[in-house]
Amino acid sequence: MDRQGRRFAREYFWFALALIAILAGSAARAATADEPGPDTKKPTTEELERRIAILEQKLEAQQRAIAELLQAQSQAAQALRAQSAEAAQPGAARETPAAPPPAAQPAPTAAQTAASAATAAQTAASAATAAATAATAAQPATTAAQPPATAQQHPVTEQQAGSATQSSPQIFAGPGGFSFQSADGANQIRFHGEFDFDGRFYNDELTPDGSRSTWLLRRARPILEGTFANIFDFRFNPDFAGGKTVIQDAFVAARFNPLFVVTAGKFKEPFGLERLQLSPNNRFIELGLPSDLVPNRDLGLQVSGTFVFPTGTLTYQVGYFDGVADGTSTDANSTPDVDNNDKKDWVARLFAQPFLRTDSVFRYLGAGIAVSYANQVGSAANTLLTSYKTETQRNFFGYDAATTAAGATIANGERLRISPQAYYYFKRFGLLTEYVSESQDVSRTFGTGANALTRRARLKPDSWQVGTTFLMTDDEATFGTVVPKRPFALDQPGWGALEFAARVSQLKLDSATFFTPAGTAADWFADPSAQAREATAWTLGLNWYLTQDVAWNLNYTRTNFDGGAPNGKDRADESAVFTRFQVAF
Repeated sequence: MDRQGRRFAREYFWFALALIAILAGSAARAATADEPGPDTKKPTTEELERRIAILEQKLEAQQRAIAELLQAQSQAAQALRAQSAEAAQPGAARETPAAPPPAAQPAPTAAQTAASAATAAQTAASAATAAATAATAAQPATTAAQPPATAQQHPVTEQQAGSATQSSPQIFAGPGGFSFQSADGANQIRFHGEFDFDGRFYNDELTPDGSRSTWLLRRARPILEGTFANIFDFRFNPDFAGGKTVIQDAFVAARFNPLFVVTAGKFKEPFGLERLQLSPNNRFIELGLPSDLVPNRDLGLQVSGTFVFPTGTLTYQVGYFDGVADGTSTDANSTPDVDNNDKKDWVARLFAQPFLRTDSVFRYLGAGIAVSYANQVGSAANTLLTSYKTETQRNFFGYDAATTAAGATIANGERLRISPQAYYYFKRFGLLTEYVSESQDVSRTFGTGANALTRRARLKPDSWQVGTTFLMTDDEATFGTVVPKRPFALDQPGWGALEFAARVSQLKLDSATFFTPAGTAADWFADPSAQAREATAWTLGLNWYLTQDVAWNLNYTRTNFDGGAPNGKDRADESAVFTRFQVAF
């Protein structure tokens, strides 16, 4: 069983690397094939900007002509009123009626005026879109989300310029949240929120009577985002769930260029694919087992950017962080959001969507790889190691703490994580997979004084998962938010979107954690009679998206173990039913 699992993990790892190589090669060939020939000349950004300026000048000229026409009509009407008033005065001399003045050209109706302005604005907007496509790329994943695009802004007229400082902000409200912005759209404030109310119901013997069922507030996050000068984005995301306050995100990002975005503060390390997905978009109530090895939120500095090529995009992220133990955030440190050692983590990630800009069936295929590295030494009070949880949020493995016979197992040297990852979405179908391999140097001292013996090892736990989804309604699968085509509404034909989900995930500990080099079971770094050496979880889910913002989720998870019980036996299987009521906007 152990050798077969190891062999499968290695095969999965090399398969993922081969898939990434194939995708990269396909993207390169597609980019070469679609490069413009020497005789093909694309308009430059300056040419497009000149065209936009010409269109704006035409629009202004049209607006001035309309204003002059309206002014002429007003003057003619005033003259007619003055003549009528003079004729109506008592004793006024009667004159021979003069020929009526030429009738003023009738002013265009409001609809005609709006149609003319809309036509010009649409033309300018189209040119602006072309310029943006040629000059900029899609924002990277760490950039704060933008509100729905507004109409193309045009220079104000001279008459409007005088009152420009008194203009009211533009206010938006919709399924994506609430926001208001300046008239030119350069400064914005956006409000979002996520509230998850969960029920956990365990139906196994691992949880004592009286604590097998519970309701809890899993997330309570009012989120504030904004943009200043159309360059600087910020995000502030506190969480009030669990009877405490935790700052999940607090960062600022400077978008100097689509290829160069600098982010500083607290945010997710660019590593695990499922963890990088926004929590309202996770297709299962809790993350899969690979997230036990994946870093969560951390404090640091990151540089990122997105390259756009003819058929798709390539995003890079490189960060320098305080560093966190497997599956944790900096708020779990002994002093929250303060580094618990002097060493730092380097993290890098590449993610390609090679066919995103095509109409291919592989348009929503993405694949990439992430790497993190640190060299650090723990202590008995701060081991820099952590325990691992099942998908039902119960510990199944932990390194040994200090005893009378030996010290605690501590991190002592290099830690290297590698994660190939991919997803694919097509019509109603979705697939997400990732593999995480870790290499962690550890040590543990047995005995004291002259009889002390320190054992060292490089442990290599690994984990993988494959999750798939299928929308049973006529809706589109996506890595992001599912938007029902027919949202739920009273007295109207709409029930929202219904999605089925299934996932299998596994986490395996290195055998050297429990066995001597000779293969004898021993309590070297973890107790084999209490800590499982492998966990495999199977999860089925049903997601009902009533609207884009309101969802109900139901999961059934069963986990089985290798080891973790006395006398070499396996820990008892666990199973649970989770449910969630979610509002996220």
